[in-house]
This record gives sequence, structure tokens and C-alpha cells, in this order.
Amino acid sequence: MNLAPLLRNWWMMAIRGGLAIVFGLSVLLWPGLTLSSVVLIFGVYAVLDGVWTIGAGARASAWLLDAWPVVLEGAVSVALGLLALMWPFVPRRFLYVLAGWGLITGVLELVAAARLPREGAGHWLLGTAGFSSLFLAGLILLLPHADNDFVVRIIATYAQVFGVVLLLAAIFFARGEAAVGPYVTSS
Repeated sequence: MNLAPLLRNWWMMAIRGGLAIVFGLSVLLWPGLTLSSVVLIFGVYAVLDGVWTIGAGARASAWLLDAWPVVLEGAVSVALGLLALMWPFVPRRFLYVLAGWGLITGVLELVAAARLPREGAGHWLLGTAGFSSLFLAGLILLLPHADNDFVVRIIATYAQVFGVVLLLAAIFFARGEAAVGPYVTSS
């Protein structure tokens, strides 16, 4: 994968991280939030994040197929977000859809990370984002009968971890461009 667009467009990754953090904080700090409300808020977050991810993938490569994991991750997020907005009052069943989203996006994030050069922290930070999505899916699938408050905290904690990891990756890419200039590497 061409590293130069990630270095140039680090701010797009930072905005994705900021969106995740805002989502997680809104869920954690909103008193008395029901699971149905979390599903609605997640729907808005997933659509915004998905649209932004598709835009970042399209901007990152002149040849769209080069950024296919990123674009596909964005499309999956938009689809799930729209589903959440249309289906907010069936939150327990929606959790299985959320777990599926975590599995799909986690794998796609790992594919994107694997396509980066192994030098530096960017590869590992993006891989950590992928593992956090897989971890969210695993927790939801392993704890299908957990109480709603626990599930809400799991989702909010995931969003916080994911957002911080994306912000750290964005900082790495921003510093990489300033320190070494844009360079092109392929794996």
C-alpha cells in the first residue's frame, strides 16, 4: 500500500478517531441511556464514520482498488449505521449485527494494516484498531445475556480505545511526513 497518502491525509484519520471518542463519551456520560438510544447514537456515528472512511479511502489512492479495505470498511459502516437507524427498537438482536460489523471491519482494518510497511508505529497502531474491533465482536458474542448497562459500557469503551488508537496513528503519520517527507513504499 502506498504510504504517502496516509502521511498527507493524516487529518482524515484523526477526525475518525475524534468521531469515535465523541461517540464513546456521549454514551458514557449520558445518564440513564437505554440500549435503544445507544443503537440510534451508534447508527449516526457509524454512518458519519463510514462516509468519512470512504472519503479517506478514495482520497488516499488514485486507483480506488488500492484502498479497497478502507473503502469496504466504510461501506460496511454506512450499511450498519443505516440499519441501526431503521431498527433501533430491537437492540438485543441488533447486537449480533454489531458483532458482525466488528468482525468484518476488524478483519478489513487488519488487512489494511498488513499492507503497510512494517517500519514504524503506524502499522502496529492500525493493527491494534483492527484487534479492538475483533475484541468488541468477541465480547458481544461471548456475553449474549449480559445486562444492557454492561453492553453499553463495552460499546463505549471500544469506541474510546478505537478513537485513541486512530488519533495516535494520525499523529504518527503527521510526524512522519514532517520528519522524513512524503515517501512511497509498497508491500
